[in-house]
Amino acid sequence: MPHATPPAPTDAITLSDDRARVDLAQLLGLYRETWWAKSRGLAEVERSLAHSHPLITAWAGPRMVGFSRVISDLTYRATIWDVIVTPTLQGRGVGRRMMQAILDHPDLKTVTMFLLLTRDQHRFYAGLGFTHEKDMSMMLRR
Repeated sequence: MPHATPPAPTDAITLSDDRARVDLAQLLGLYRETWWAKSRGLAEVERSLAHSHPLITAWAGPRMVGFSRVISDLTYRATIWDVIVTPTLQGRGVGRRMMQAILDHPDLKTVTMFLLLTRDQHRFYAGLGFTHEKDMSMMLRR
């Protein structure tokens, strides 16, 4: 019976904001591990990346094990999207490190309001200082 490869120690995980390093095949693989982005296609993902900054990736050697992206005016507001950590490393601090890299990113230093949407990770984001803003949200779905 084959054995699963053990997850890399989290201290061996490196983060990058180099968009040229994003491996689209590996990113599509990460999306397929989520319940909310399984069906994203290559063309749409490429377009979303072209209009996002910064992009944060987490790496265990040559393997992309985490990803997140931001859409922002780089001055006042930023929205955080697609925070993904491969399941074998969830709960080991990789997501927290990626989120901290976003919040500390030099291109976002003047941003005073970060928004994110989540259905099931409220406790994780609350641990980073995010709060529920019940009276501030409106959405139009198409």
